[in-house]
Amino acid sequence: MQMPKTTPITIQQAVDLSLTENLVPPVIHVKQYDHGARRIGCSLYQDSILFTVPEGVIINVTGTRSDGNVFQYSSEADPEIVYTENGCVYLTITDIMTANTGRLPVDVTLLDGSGAAVGSFSFTLRIERAALENEGLTKASYSGTVSRVAENMVECSINDDGYLCIESDDGLGLSFSMDGEGKITITYNEEEASG
Repeated sequence: MQMPKTTPITIQQAVDLSLTENLVPPVIHVKQYDHGARRIGCSLYQDSILFTVPEGVIINVTGTRSDGNVFQYSSEADPEIVYTENGCVYLTITDIMTANTGRLPVDVTLLDGSGAAVGSFSFTLRIERAALENEGLTKASYSGTVSRVAENMVECSINDDGYLCIESDDGLGLSFSMDGEGKITITYNEEEASG
C-alpha cells in the first residue's frame, strides 16, 4: 500500500486488515505524545480481495484506554482525524489516544448514509511510554524551551555563591543553575511541571 503524503514529517504506518476473516487484531506500536505526528493507513480486504471504501461511507472509530476512558471519532465530525483517501481508511493519532500507556483496543466501523453497519475491523494500539512524563518538555525544541522559560521568567538573580539563578513560571518544572566554570545545569522537578 502506498501512503499519500500530506506533510513531510508525518510518521505513516500502513496496515492490511480483513473485513471478513476472523483474524487476531494487529498490534500497532505508537508513542506517547504522538498527537498529530502519526497516522495509520488501513487497506481493507474482503474475502482476500482489496476492498475499496466507497464514497459517502461514514467511518466511526472507538476505543477504550487503559484508564477506562473511551474515545470516539467519526469522519462526519472529525474529518481531519479519520477519513478515506484512495479507497483506504486513515486515522491520525491524537493525544486522547496516547494519554495512557498500554494496550488500547480500537474498533473501526463503516456505516452507510442511514447509519447501518457496512463492515468493521479492529486493531490494538500499543502505547509506549515516553522517556519523560513532561509532554511540554518532550515536544519542545531547545530554542522553544529557552523561549518558554524567557517569556515566563519571574526572577533572574545571582545567588550568594555568585551563580546565575533563573526562576520561571513556564510549567516545565525545570531548575537552572550555573557552576563556577559557567556550565549551566538543568534539573527536572516533577512536582512543578504542568506540561
